[in-house]
Amino acid sequence: MPTTRMSVQPTAEPLSGGTPIPLTEPTSAGPEAAAPAAQPYIAAAQPYSVGYAAPAQAAAAAQDRTAATQSQSAAAQAQSTVAQPHPAAAQVYPAQQYQQAYAAAPQQYSGTVAQQPAAGQSSLLNLAPTSPELLAEIAATKQAHLRSTQGMRGALNKVGFSLGLSPAERRIQDRRTRIRRQLTRNYQIAVISVKGGVGRTTTVAALGSTYAELRADRVVAVDANPDFSDLASRTSRHPYGLTLRDLAMAPQLDSFAAVQSFASVNSADLAVVASPWSPEAAAPLTGAEYVAGVGILRRHYNLLVIDCGTGVLDSATATVLRTSDAVVVVTPATVRGVTGAVATLRWLDAHGLSQQLAASMVAIVHQHPARPTVEVDKIEELFAAAERPTRTLPYDPHLAEGGEIDLRLLQEETAVAFEELAAALADWFPSHPAATAYTDRGVHR
Repeated sequence: MPTTRMSVQPTAEPLSGGTPIPLTEPTSAGPEAAAPAAQPYIAAAQPYSVGYAAPAQAAAAAQDRTAATQSQSAAAQAQSTVAQPHPAAAQVYPAQQYQQAYAAAPQQYSGTVAQQPAAGQSSLLNLAPTSPELLAEIAATKQAHLRSTQGMRGALNKVGFSLGLSPAERRIQDRRTRIRRQLTRNYQIAVISVKGGVGRTTTVAALGSTYAELRADRVVAVDANPDFSDLASRTSRHPYGLTLRDLAMAPQLDSFAAVQSFASVNSADLAVVASPWSPEAAAPLTGAEYVAGVGILRRHYNLLVIDCGTGVLDSATATVLRTSDAVVVVTPATVRGVTGAVATLRWLDAHGLSQQLAASMVAIVHQHPARPTVEVDKIEELFAAAERPTRTLPYDPHLAEGGEIDLRLLQEETAVAFEELAAALADWFPSHPAATAYTDRGVHR
């Protein structure tokens, strides 16, 4: 015997009084299948259901057309009133559909008329007020600037003024910017003199310390003098006496920490690798040992400053010159010193080191406080005729002491002179990516 299936319709409390409203479970039939009394609330929720109505209308085609007609009639009556969406409508139409509806018709819910963009135009606001010119003017008026700390300007700034850098301070900034020029590969500077005792090692220590103090990358000074040399005594001695020969013979040096353990570090953060010369040494440093040791350093340091020996014909010094990118020829302000410097430049030219000669510079060192017997201006004119730039390094009591060099103890004139030398050499730093092939100088560039 067939059973009769009864349908029980749930009711909901009315929103503002009256009789309960019968509700139906959400089905695929869509809003037309709801009870007629619920149609005003569903009709009020119609603007929120943009994007959801298409699948609901497709399923509603199978429902009774009479119920659909009644639903449409009730919806037409509800258009004159503003009703809140019923909780049942929120179940049928998800919240994200409300957002789509609002985006489709913002003027209906915001109370304003939305401006429709013309064809081919962006719907964004007019961006003319944010033009680069206007932003530049804003930045120019609000931008902070460096204030002077020296001289009269610095004194006035201490009492409330806001004066910018003086011309001298701007020159300092420009010089140090040149020193900090970025390197695209490792770079090697050889410092040489054909006569001992002229200030070559002192120049290496002060120049390397200047680079290490002002640059952010790794700088190392290497003592490649096969004879007696004292770069370690002018910078910092290694606590265990390790040298360039020990570095060349050490196995498995893959990390920077392992390589750094063979170097000492001075107060300017300059790494120093000492020469293997000692009274007990049986053989001088060879070119092969130099290549092996410096080859390891090149993998971990950006800038290398090499202290060469006095003999340009020995194996180590000749190898240093062939593998260097720039050369500094150190000479005292004497006739004999200048003659030796000229001979060194001619030797570079005669042995096919034209690239090193083109990147060579002459450093004229004042070793005594008294006025030199040779006019320095005449020396500069001599090298200017050969198109070789010169830099003068004045006498300094701290450098004359012969001990460890501390840049903080230099006179201002001396510190500026070494910065000028460092900046002039930095102007030759490569500014383009280096090739990965071996050059004619036999080193990996």
